[in-house]
Amino acid sequence: MVQDNPLILVGGYGFVGRNILDAVAQNPEFSQFKPLVIDNLSNACSGYEQLGLQQCIAHYNDESVKSFLDKHADAPRTFIFLAGETRVAESKDRPLDFIDANIKDPAQFVMESVREGDRFILISTAGALFDGTFEINTDSVYCPKNFYGASKAAEEMVLEKLVGLRGAEFSIVRFTNVYGTHSELKKSAIHAFTRALLQDTTVTINGDGEQRRDFVFSGDVGNGVATLAKRMTNGEPFDKVNMIGSGETVSLNDVVAALEAAANKPLKYQRDEAKELLATEPREVSARKSDVEVLLGQNITSLSSGLEQTFNYYKNLLK
Repeated sequence: MVQDNPLILVGGYGFVGRNILDAVAQNPEFSQFKPLVIDNLSNACSGYEQLGLQQCIAHYNDESVKSFLDKHADAPRTFIFLAGETRVAESKDRPLDFIDANIKDPAQFVMESVREGDRFILISTAGALFDGTFEINTDSVYCPKNFYGASKAAEEMVLEKLVGLRGAEFSIVRFTNVYGTHSELKKSAIHAFTRALLQDTTVTINGDGEQRRDFVFSGDVGNGVATLAKRMTNGEPFDKVNMIGSGETVSLNDVVAALEAAANKPLKYQRDEAKELLATEPREVSARKSDVEVLLGQNITSLSSGLEQTFNYYKNLLK
């Protein structure tokens, strides 16, 4: 039986939010939560209407949100804030907008909506915050490599102080390169490869394919965030910063091989040796496995298993 522990996902119908909602719905370990969603649908994944959740469809600082939250204020609430700006490339062209999206607007939400006794989990980032030439862990010093990363670093620091002033508890979740269900086949390499396999088209791999990333399955992220929410809600010890990644780095060539195995067919591709894929990204970003295992309390999904689940999900979606 679900207890009245409000779990409020701000921006909850996006990629990561949908995987958190899946974790809460599918795992009896999280049955204490009553999930609620605030979302303006600007980045919503398809099928959210079928979830049947209590929701407020509006920007999180809209007046209607305040009324919605007042109805769920009888007990301390756990907020999961996922609503920051995430389009890294655009931060170069309109950097001042990111001050509003990643600092000013979230700060306003905290000051107007978070109350004493609440819990607040900020979903942040990893690759944009750090150089990428070393392991990302909870002790890393900020080294943002673009304006987006700088705005997210500032968001972490500002919201930590404001949440504390409101008398609420605060924690951060950072993760590496997330792939998996509900990501709507957008512009990542994994999505491009998956779509090409399903539609029997040819894709271009820029560079030699040896760009390396720490890829983490979306289901692991969903379970990890829900586990942190449970610990905070139950008054158990928790870390201020939580890192979710696989703890291993793999090349794009490894990803291609795993997807080909899942599809049982070769990927049609050509190489553009003159252009490196994701040239503005570090070649390698990894999480420290010990941090991952402590948060999840379980083994990370292997790349082969995660990509097989991803391929089958989109195979059914695109029928």
